[in-house]
Amino acid sequence: MFKKYIILALTVGFSYTAKAQFANHGPQVFAAAIQGSHFLQDKAGKEYVFTVVRGVPARLVGYELASQKLIVNSALNGTDGSWDMEVSTDNTVYISGNGKMYAYNLGDKEAKDLGLVLPNQKVVWDLVAGKNGKIYGGTYPDCQVYEYDPKTGFKDIANGAVQAGENYVRSVVFDAKTDKVYAGVGSHAGLVEIDLKSKSKTQLLADQDKYHEFLYDMEHIADVKGGDRIIGWFNSANKLETVIYNLKTKEYEKRFSTIEVKSIAKRNKSNEVYYTAAGKVYVLDFGNSKLEPKEIAKIEGRGRAGYIDKNGHYNVVTASHKVYTINVRTGAIEKEITLDVPKAPISIQSIMWGPDNKVWSGGYLAGNHGTFDPVTGKHEDYMGLHQSEGMASLGNTIYFGNYTHAELFAYDVTKPWNLRTGSPKFIGAIKNQDRPFAVLPLANGKEVLFGTVPGYGRLGGAITHLDVKTDKYITYENIIPNHSVLSLIEIDGKIIGGTSISGGLGAIPVEKRGKIFEWDPINQKVLWTDSIDNHWSITGLFKGPDNGLWAFADGTLVKYDIHTRKVVFKKEVYKYNQYPSHIWRNGLAVSHPNGLIYFTLSDHFYSYDIKNDELKMLKKDPSLMILGKNNKVYFRIGTDLWSYTPEGY
Repeated sequence: MFKKYIILALTVGFSYTAKAQFANHGPQVFAAAIQGSHFLQDKAGKEYVFTVVRGVPARLVGYELASQKLIVNSALNGTDGSWDMEVSTDNTVYISGNGKMYAYNLGDKEAKDLGLVLPNQKVVWDLVAGKNGKIYGGTYPDCQVYEYDPKTGFKDIANGAVQAGENYVRSVVFDAKTDKVYAGVGSHAGLVEIDLKSKSKTQLLADQDKYHEFLYDMEHIADVKGGDRIIGWFNSANKLETVIYNLKTKEYEKRFSTIEVKSIAKRNKSNEVYYTAAGKVYVLDFGNSKLEPKEIAKIEGRGRAGYIDKNGHYNVVTASHKVYTINVRTGAIEKEITLDVPKAPISIQSIMWGPDNKVWSGGYLAGNHGTFDPVTGKHEDYMGLHQSEGMASLGNTIYFGNYTHAELFAYDVTKPWNLRTGSPKFIGAIKNQDRPFAVLPLANGKEVLFGTVPGYGRLGGAITHLDVKTDKYITYENIIPNHSVLSLIEIDGKIIGGTSISGGLGAIPVEKRGKIFEWDPINQKVLWTDSIDNHWSITGLFKGPDNGLWAFADGTLVKYDIHTRKVVFKKEVYKYNQYPSHIWRNGLAVSHPNGLIYFTLSDHFYSYDIKNDELKMLKKDPSLMILGKNNKVYFRIGTDLWSYTPEGY
């Protein structure tokens, strides 16, 4: 009898099959990145500084400068960051957001959500104060400028797009003397004058600036010798420069190196303005016809906002959380304080299984990285790198493809992470490119390939060959004319790529169909191309459970025979009703040892059984996807890393 019980127990034990399960491993990437900032002085003369901490949600934090006391820490629900902040003539703080605007008054515990500024707008880029408590702002994606009146609310002041065919109003200034708003446009630069009285719009961009992508930040300089000015910062893949436009003479009168326009502050009844650039403080005297900037002090961090205090000193808050008070006559730093800025979780932009058997996550916009150890459950922060669009490893080295300017970095995981000592090491930036989504280490162990999306307003991606021994790289641009290279895979001894007709943001596609192609890595040329039906993109290439090549043609899962160059299977999972603003990363998939395909597409998590043609939707909200060596599937939901363990594993 005793032996029978033992046999029964063993039988029951071995018949157990682990159930499938999801697990949330929490936020992975953190930052105390500050964006829109502003100084404020109340009626009693007390001085404050406010800034927005990027995160999900973003937070408005404010400090009384004398005591450094935190006076507000308010969630900005519905937005993950703020590109600008402004103080109105009635001393209300306004904060830009994801298509919204927020307001804060001294003494309030929380910022007030004012709602969407205009229909269908996703981002408010810039703000400027008008008369009588009004605020003007610029938007994306419809290139609009709005007015906010606390009494009547929001209205469009430019009758639609400020500049036809464009998406971005990145900067706005207001001239109180003439009742005109000036808008800086992208992704094909423009400077547009909007007359609030006549409603007319006038393009002021110089012919020589038409190659620029954006007129990013602007500041209006009033009451200086020679006439009021606009100082603006042009940004493009080829060149960054600051310009001064004279509103009186209607001429561009000076061009010089890039500055942090948001840090500009002017002394009353003076021709002098102060600003920061690359860790230095400068004075620019409009009373001097040469208009040559003069360095007066050194600081740490990029200037986020500038202010002339009641003592006539220049104050600046920097991205490094410091507030400097500088004597403008002597250049002496009279005071330096460090704000206690709280960290916040930020959205995950990219994930990979590292050579250290950890899940690596890269952060959106604010950058930074984090790791999750599946064995110990421990999380570690890796701070300092910008937004990684793609990551992959070769040996012990992780290769990062970062936005902007397609910067390439390499990190040996056996060494300490220390940016100051070149670990990770900066390799270079790919000319004319912006987003390296595709990162492919080759089986020969000698090269890593990068597939990229070009800069804003541009068409024509590239493939870059990186020699991992020498760190030298060669770029082959526009290999598929007017297409971006979004996906690369090495399969059956061939390099296969997938493209999208989308280019950099703001670029209008000229092609009709995405391409699948073979790349010859020896002779560096395209061997053949093909399209699939009328799909705009072919991305997310992966090796299926049957060892064949699979991919996503927009929202359709497809299998493609690279030898016959024919589609042998397709299954529509998601259908686009119309062409979106862009298609870069679409579906991402892995082949599991259990024989199933798991993939994310349009923020849904699916499994697909190729033998039984069975598609199952397992969870809403996920995106991105990798397979760990532990046979768990990892993906993101917002700021959080999740895993899925299939049944039996």
